[in-house]
Amino acid sequence: MIVHILPSANGFPAVSYNTNKIDRNKGELMRTANFGSLQGMQQLRPEDYRQYFKMVAATNKQVKRAQFHAVISAKGREYDKQVLTDVAEKWLAVMGYGSQPYLIIYHKDTKNNHVHLVSVRVDHHGKKISDQFEKIRAVQQLNTIMGRDIKHNAANDIASALTYQFATRAQWMMILESQGYVLRDQGGSMQVIKFGTLQGEINLKLIEEKLRHYQPDQDRKVQLKALFHKYMALYSTELMKDRSGYGSDFSVLLKEKFGIDLLFHASGDKPPYGYTVVDHAGKHVFKGGEIMPLKELLATLAISKEEDSGASSDVDFAVDSVSAEQARYYAALLKAALHNYPDLVQGLQHQGLLIYRNGESFYLYDPGAGVSIGLEDLLDESDCLLVAENFSQSQEISEELYRQQHHFRGMELASDIDDEAIHGRNRRRKKKARTNSR
Repeated sequence: MIVHILPSANGFPAVSYNTNKIDRNKGELMRTANFGSLQGMQQLRPEDYRQYFKMVAATNKQVKRAQFHAVISAKGREYDKQVLTDVAEKWLAVMGYGSQPYLIIYHKDTKNNHVHLVSVRVDHHGKKISDQFEKIRAVQQLNTIMGRDIKHNAANDIASALTYQFATRAQWMMILESQGYVLRDQGGSMQVIKFGTLQGEINLKLIEEKLRHYQPDQDRKVQLKALFHKYMALYSTELMKDRSGYGSDFSVLLKEKFGIDLLFHASGDKPPYGYTVVDHAGKHVFKGGEIMPLKELLATLAISKEEDSGASSDVDFAVDSVSAEQARYYAALLKAALHNYPDLVQGLQHQGLLIYRNGESFYLYDPGAGVSIGLEDLLDESDCLLVAENFSQSQEISEELYRQQHHFRGMELASDIDDEAIHGRNRRRKKKARTNSR
């Protein structure tokens, strides 16, 4: 089980986002609490909850972004909606939100059972709920509730890392770094840090001893090269950059299905100059060039772009005729994606939507409904400019979200927090925009 705290926001857009899920039979309201007289009313509207949150937030004008929005997710179907709801209530209490008005909504339209928690960062006395070290505390408190011993897990991960075959100390460090640890050289030992706290240390002599006995596994190299060739024909190797590094559809597939991490090395904003293969399944670390030169790995990029721009694309950029009600619906989803997530790309993924650019125009595309709508028909000028700015920048996912999604061994959220329609992923053979495919 894993927890993410999403960025604060104005106006409590998370209420509409989650109630829309309920209206579309993709979510279920599990629990409401501390809404005062509203608790006794029947058939409450989203606006009722939103106005109550705003009323509480108004008692402290200094808090400009008063929405509290978090997600607690299980891996697959490991925990059902009731267990997740009970855990969410306990977690809200220890995070300081037990007496706050809150909603807990179960989402049932992804491969990972999860609940959304919506509350307000100002209490009934006008005092701001503490957000000091909030993300670290969030994980620590969830671990406590779930009975996890982080130091014990770290000791196991360190011991496991020493069973790998690696050619350099840097390669050994990558084994743990790929699992979300930060390593710090302290003379004769290496400190292993997670959640901002020292979790363990290892004597560097143990690493040097492993290096003296290193033997590359030639058979495994052959297996990995064959694996690369097979899946490069199906998944794009085009690299996308976020704050924590580079990745692609292909690298995500290798990690999720085969336990193989591709770690790309770059200097500043320059393209990667190399990569490392951390083979958790085979317990081996290779220089990427030992398996496949980076130039060859990325050689399909031009093909991918050519196909994406071909006349046979399934995306029709012509503006579809939609009703006023449909336009309001898509406008609400797009605004939530734009203002209620760490970045626009992640918001679109969670809404199951895509944005395409054709010439100087931008279009919202719903793969499920096959609908394309010009953004100028959905957003005002300032929001259209904000979309254009986001579109032109590198895709950025907050470091905390990326670490938890991609590096937390044994308690992954896999690749989505919520309802991911994988942004920009195209199967070459079918040339269709992919929907959820975890």
